[in-house]
Amino acid sequence: MVFLSKYAFLGVPNSKSRLAGAVRTNGNPAALPRRKSLRFCAHVILRSCFGTRQMEVTNEPQYASETRSWDPSDRRDVRRVIEHWLRNTWATDSIPLLETFDFSPMKGDWGHRFLICGDDAVEHAVFVTYGAGFAQLLGLPQKPITTTPFVQQIPELYRAMFSEGYTKVIAESGPVHLKGTFTKRSTFEFYRAVFLPIMLHPRWSKQLMFGTFNFRAIGA
Repeated sequence: MVFLSKYAFLGVPNSKSRLAGAVRTNGNPAALPRRKSLRFCAHVILRSCFGTRQMEVTNEPQYASETRSWDPSDRRDVRRVIEHWLRNTWATDSIPLLETFDFSPMKGDWGHRFLICGDDAVEHAVFVTYGAGFAQLLGLPQKPITTTPFVQQIPELYRAMFSEGYTKVIAESGPVHLKGTFTKRSTFEFYRAVFLPIMLHPRWSKQLMFGTFNFRAIGA
C-alpha cells in the first residue's frame, strides 16, 4: 500500500502506532516547527482513522445564505454530539482517548461536525476533517486543507467564536458549549456550537477538538 510505504520510516506496524510516531516526530516533539508537526499529525489521523473518505460536498464552496431556514434538528445535533462524546469517556470528568473513540456513528456523514488537531495555541491548529454541512455553511473546500491554520480558512465573522471555544477547551479540559448572535448586514445569525476535547496521549500536548456548529438566520 502506498500509505504504508510512505510512512514506513516511522518503523511502526499499525495505524495507532503510526499516529504515535507522527506526533512524537521520532521521539523529539521539537524536531519540526509546530505548525508543520500539526499538519503531519492531522494528515496521519485522517488517513489512519477515516481512510480515504471524502466529504460529500457536491457544489462549489459558497458562503451561507442569509435566508437559510431553521432546522429543528440543529439543536438536537449539539445534544447528540455531547452525548456521544460522554459515551466515549472512561470515567467521570475524563477526556476520551482517540484510541478508543468511536467515530462509526457518523458513517461518512458528518453534517455540521468538525475535527481539529492542535496544541495550546489556536493559531496553529488545523482541520482534520469536517462534514458537508459544515463546509457549505462556512464556504470551505470539499477536502479539508491541513496546510493552513483553520482559523485562517473560516470567514472572519466566525473566527473569534471558534477561537474562544478552542481556547476554553484547552484551559478547562472539558466540554464548551457556546451560543449567541452574529450580525451580518441586515441579518441576525443565532448560532450554537460545542467544542469537545479528545486526547491523543496523556503525555502529549497535542490533542483533537471534536464539535459541531450551526446557526439560523433571521432578517432584520
